[in-house]
Amino acid sequence: MILKRKMMDAANKGTNSTVADSHQCSYNRKKATTTNTKSISSTALLCLSLVCLPSYHHRATVDAFVIRPSAGSSSKIGISKGKDIVKPIHLIDENALSSNSIDRKHAIFQSSAKSTIHTTSSALSLSNNNEEEEENDEEGKLKNKIKQSYKKTLTKVINFIPTLKVALSSFTVGIVLAFTIILVPVYNSVDKMSEPVTLFETILNDLDNGYVDTVDTKKLFETGVNAMLKSLDPYTEFEGRQEAKDMNEGISGKYAGVGLVISGTSLPAPTIVSSSPSGNSNSNVDVSSSSNLLPQDALNDNNKLLNDLGDDDEDLLSDYDDFDREDIVKQRKEEKRIVQKAYEKGVRVISAFEGYAFDAGMRPGDKIVAIDGWRIKYGTPVEDVRLRLRGEPGTNVDITFERDGVDGETTLAIPRNIVQIRDVKLTSFIGKPQDGIGYIQLTGFNANAGREVRSSIFALQQAAEEASKGDHSLKGLILDLRGNPGGLLTSAVDVSSLLVPKGSEIVSAKGRGFPGVTYKSRVDPILDPSTKLAVLINDSTASAAEIVSGAVQDLDVGVIIGSNRSFGKGLVQNVEELPFDTALKFTVAKYYTPSGRCIQSTNYKEGGVDGNSDGRYKASKVAEKDKMVFYTKNGREVKDGGGIAVDYKVSAPKASALEVTLLRSGVINDFASEWSKTNQITNDFDINDSIYHEFQNFVMKKQKDGDIKLDALYAGPIEDLQKALKASGYKGSTKEVDQLRASIMSEMRKDFDKYKKDIKEDIGAGILARYLPESMLIERSIGTDEQVIASAKLLRNENKFDNLLARDISTNSKNTVADSDSKFDEETGTKLSMKW
Repeated sequence: MILKRKMMDAANKGTNSTVADSHQCSYNRKKATTTNTKSISSTALLCLSLVCLPSYHHRATVDAFVIRPSAGSSSKIGISKGKDIVKPIHLIDENALSSNSIDRKHAIFQSSAKSTIHTTSSALSLSNNNEEEEENDEEGKLKNKIKQSYKKTLTKVINFIPTLKVALSSFTVGIVLAFTIILVPVYNSVDKMSEPVTLFETILNDLDNGYVDTVDTKKLFETGVNAMLKSLDPYTEFEGRQEAKDMNEGISGKYAGVGLVISGTSLPAPTIVSSSPSGNSNSNVDVSSSSNLLPQDALNDNNKLLNDLGDDDEDLLSDYDDFDREDIVKQRKEEKRIVQKAYEKGVRVISAFEGYAFDAGMRPGDKIVAIDGWRIKYGTPVEDVRLRLRGEPGTNVDITFERDGVDGETTLAIPRNIVQIRDVKLTSFIGKPQDGIGYIQLTGFNANAGREVRSSIFALQQAAEEASKGDHSLKGLILDLRGNPGGLLTSAVDVSSLLVPKGSEIVSAKGRGFPGVTYKSRVDPILDPSTKLAVLINDSTASAAEIVSGAVQDLDVGVIIGSNRSFGKGLVQNVEELPFDTALKFTVAKYYTPSGRCIQSTNYKEGGVDGNSDGRYKASKVAEKDKMVFYTKNGREVKDGGGIAVDYKVSAPKASALEVTLLRSGVINDFASEWSKTNQITNDFDINDSIYHEFQNFVMKKQKDGDIKLDALYAGPIEDLQKALKASGYKGSTKEVDQLRASIMSEMRKDFDKYKKDIKEDIGAGILARYLPESMLIERSIGTDEQVIASAKLLRNENKFDNLLARDISTNSKNTVADSDSKFDEETGTKLSMKW
């Protein structure tokens, strides 16, 4: 409002100034006109005299001459001389006057500087001789007057020519300079861009016309563009038609379909494809999996830098890339067998969304065999199945499937709807509702994330009041952001506004070609200030989730809990729509938390083809010496360049190598399918020792048949070592490598007993997923989650919670340099809806 008022005042001031200037201009114009009249009158006098002199036959004074009007008309003509104004002369039609006897009535000539001359009929009776003398004198005087006027005019013109030359020269030089200043940068920019564009187009044309085999120019173009963008950072990507569509669905969090996540094969290798928006295909976020928000390259870079791997370590085996013929044949057979097994497995349901396909009767593990009568054949790509499941909202689709433990095929008519993917997966209480400790699991930041969190907080507050019979509302809240890869910037601001005080700065962003953006909370928080807040994070909490975590930490409204820092993605991506339904997602800015710090943990430097590089970007970890200290609202120290560090550390249970292998291989889901064929769950269902022993036998049979490899985590490094030894001629070391592999297998078998409790929980979750909705599975899992339990315990300990947010006594003063450099003035900020 202040900015608008200033603009209106400036506008009014400019208007008044314009009016005043117009009056002044009018005055100057009148003055200039009077002056110009003096110089122009001489020229006009000369021209008129030359035209009218032959017909001039009447008597006049030396001060003026008169042109007779046409017959039957009369006029008044006033001519100026110096400062004296000659009064009008009344003329009579000359046709009414004879050559010898001129009867002029009432022809009066008056002058303020000379005496008045009266012309009457008696004056017209003078002799012809006197008239001729007077006319000769009059003509002589008039000629002199004309000569003098002509000389004066010519002199003025000659004197004005140099001034005119200077004016024309200055004007020409100004025009040339202006065009030079404007057009030269544009020309340089166009010239700089035209060369590579022309070369790229020429190369594509040459390959399309002359390459030895037929080429797909579209695929070549996308390959070239992707290679170009890979030289910048892992987040800058070109999105084709389908990718752009999936990305838009992921941003909006909705699509038209039935609400199924399916897995199948896509040539040439098996993959998992979701009928839900990209990035939200799996209900339980796998911290090791990639998404559009956190590409696999970014995850690899982060893991590499976390483990402090150097380039030398990475290139140790680079000289031993040649396979023996035996190795090549063995590898190809293994790949072919895996693909064949995946095809035999068919298209399976991974997840069915509550409120949609789950309510219609679909369950995880179901094998889809037909859609609207169209049979799925061996080798049918999963993308084809997904497209047939999609359709116009309001239409029905008949899905035929097979279910383990049920004979024959089952067909369900499921309506297509606008499927809304919920970011809030669970809203519940930790312990008894009357204890007032709420729990919200937020897995993304789509368009409706703020609305969903608001509804969840209101529901928990109302339930706590009812459970305590009005004694108290919500005492504590745990916001679980573990595994949250981020999403929309505006959604992160919406969620933060529910938690921080009104008027608080939440996040700001700035880039080379990006306007300064500052977001502040404009509403009162719905979370009562007396409610203690804990935010759970891990190393897969990234992007928009880090904005919320950073705002909570910097404003001291809650405690950050976890085992390690967050991912450290402080970059902003914009999505630019391109022709032909494609899009470009590219990095435009860095964002800063309220304290002014940027939490980006990895520096990306543009790569290129220089003989020693593959053209990819270069990633480096932010050095500890380069990290700056910032301060929270209460004066606590925080640092930039490394994600969000936790305030209260609670170690997460580490999964064993065996458990990770079992989960990644999918063998638990396979066992759940086999178990469901001959068993039914009961109300007191639990994984007893008998079921666990049955599972062990199932895994060992899979291992023997080659369907899984329990040493898969170590198989790659072991094979590389074996190749390096063979290439070096150390054939005798092959036996030692085989012994190492056997030793690893023996140790992993022992892990079945060592990690029995954790593996039992995984088996139980796999079986129950075929019967229970997703929210009930999550609620069941948090009951044994050590970090959730520790967070609830901290919220109940008021003194300990307050001490964690107390001012750091070792703090001397704020870092004013970082504070002034990293914050942006609200008046210069522009609120933008950026897509991440």
